[in-house]
Amino acid sequence: YYVYKFYNRKDKNGKPVSFPNSSVYFHKRVLGKIRNSKDYVKLLNDTVFLEYIYATLSTWGMDRLGGGPRLVKFDDFRKNIWKHKKLLKELSTYEINKLDEKNIQKVKDRLKDLFHNLVVMKSPMKLVGISKALHHLLPDLVPPMDGNYTLYFFYGNSNYSESNQEKKFFEMFDKFCFISKKLYLTNKDLKKQWDTSIPKLIDNAIIGFIPQDRY
Repeated sequence: YYVYKFYNRKDKNGKPVSFPNSSVYFHKRVLGKIRNSKDYVKLLNDTVFLEYIYATLSTWGMDRLGGGPRLVKFDDFRKNIWKHKKLLKELSTYEINKLDEKNIQKVKDRLKDLFHNLVVMKSPMKLVGISKALHHLLPDLVPPMDGNYTLYFFYGNSNYSESNQEKKFFEMFDKFCFISKKLYLTNKDLKKQWDTSIPKLIDNAIIGFIPQDRY
């Protein structure tokens, strides 16, 4: 139901709401590269692939003028990803709906390493930026998170701080894991253009749940 609402959102005046065309274009280019690749490490060495991720993050609100969030320079972004190729390769084999008690802590320990050391944003306030970057590097494992929807859905507000952002990231990650298992989600549930992975499908439902007239 809430995924349906995601695709049929309206503003307070009843007009249809949609995301910018560039945001879905670059997102799907990234996912297409991943789905069609047989060598994940080789893909991480592909500058065009990393440029697609960088462009997606920009269109997803991670590089704004006027005091908003800002990405690091592309060369630094690329070097940081290359520095973590081995870890990203390992995590690329996991899917959020297939994690079990045997491997979930191992996965979270690896993600914690990336959360602390993969530099994407200029600011130390990294929860949103790192989640969106990891989603486009590990789309079947890590959900994108933001303040207006994800944090608001789980906490009733969009607040987080430098000191509690890691805690909130993993609390929300656990909740995405729980939802994916509780609903027995599989790739057969991915039916429309924004349903590009199970974490994104849950994200779509969360966006559909939040009233648009809240903003």
